[in-house]
Amino acid sequence: MEDWFMMMWLGRLILVVGLIVPQAAPAVVILDSVWREEGGARGRETAGFGAHIRLAQEPQFRPVLSLSLDGGTSWGDGSGTWIGNDASHAYILTSAHNFDDSELSEARFRTDDGTVLRGERLWIHPDYDADDDWSGRDAAIVRLSRPITNLGPPPVLYSGNAEQGRIITFVGYGTRGIASVGEDESYNAGLDKAAAQGRVDDVEPLRRPTDDQDAGNSLAVFLSREDGRIENPLGGPRRPASRLAGLLGGGDSGGSAWMQDGDGWVIVGINTAGDGKAGYGDFSWFVRTTGIRSWIRSVFPGVAFTSGGGARPTTVPATFEPAPLTAAPAPVATPLPTSTSALCTPRARVFALSDEAWYPARARNPGKGGTCRVHFEDFDDEEDEFVEPDDLLAWNAEGPGRAVASCKVGLAVVAEDNGVWYPATIKRSKGDSCVVEYDDEDFDTETLPLEQIRRLR
Repeated sequence: MEDWFMMMWLGRLILVVGLIVPQAAPAVVILDSVWREEGGARGRETAGFGAHIRLAQEPQFRPVLSLSLDGGTSWGDGSGTWIGNDASHAYILTSAHNFDDSELSEARFRTDDGTVLRGERLWIHPDYDADDDWSGRDAAIVRLSRPITNLGPPPVLYSGNAEQGRIITFVGYGTRGIASVGEDESYNAGLDKAAAQGRVDDVEPLRRPTDDQDAGNSLAVFLSREDGRIENPLGGPRRPASRLAGLLGGGDSGGSAWMQDGDGWVIVGINTAGDGKAGYGDFSWFVRTTGIRSWIRSVFPGVAFTSGGGARPTTVPATFEPAPLTAAPAPVATPLPTSTSALCTPRARVFALSDEAWYPARARNPGKGGTCRVHFEDFDDEEDEFVEPDDLLAWNAEGPGRAVASCKVGLAVVAEDNGVWYPATIKRSKGDSCVVEYDDEDFDTETLPLEQIRRLR
């Protein structure tokens, strides 16, 4: 399975590139059977998409907008989703790769009624890598020149971790197609957005990327054949999730994936990539809103997220007046188990604190002011850092600090993920394991065995 996933990661770049090729057409690749039922046939390729256009026109999806990257001359270059206003501006959530080769000055967004608004400021997620073949932080926010007031209340974004197995609806303005052919210009007509559905077959949590592993933070949808002849490599059902099942098409990038949550709808992802020709047996991928919520809030504090556990907020502001940002609380200092000079012996193995997590490292040499230059294992030399004395811990093959004997609720610990130890709190026991909640709210709550949990005090 791991080898198969590596091939999928490499294949994602192909469609990511395709998704940013300018298209002047509506979205999604759909099931052949539904295309025929809706009037599609040879010589009538552009017919047959009525059900998917009607789905996209449901009122909850009004915040999904068309994106032009040439000043409004053509449309369908990408998509975006309005997530709210402050006193003077609207904010649009979209894909970072839409702007890899485009200028903000040329960006225009259009609502369903034809209103065109100009982008005036762009934020790209700081961890997005345009040279990588996949990024779970492929996200951008565009501030428009004025508020949007004709779309109803702003949408709510999802902050939970219960997407696995759920049906999502993804909306955008990309290229059309049918699953036996894939996306194809011959199926394009009109300027309407369209939507399709899929079952979430894989949820990748946000994690620190390494040479062998990407950053995660994605949802995956697989398109099965109607007759079940294609095996789902992720172990999901062999038949489509619904009559309206489909995949993303070129130009859908930056649109949004939605999930029903209680009595309403929430945005769970950003349309970002796919593989193959976007047909039977292929995948579409989405950036999880859960894993980037801190960054979204830092750009637009007025955004509405579900409360803890995924519940919808009781009120959703239509506009937001920004308040001054407060500084994050300082991390709790950890006492050293031995002297700094001993820990900073050249080539001595240590744990070093970086980005609020403890990484395996080797000391290189003492620096100014009592600091120590360290080299992080499995990272390039240019990633070396000078760390403060309180940011070094003695090496232990079992992990930093001391073992945890039981799941003591409320205990501050560090929890291991791929050799890196992240600050967390034990919430409860679950069998022989502990449920831990990470201090970084972008990480999902996890159930871990005791050997993956340590305490520093």
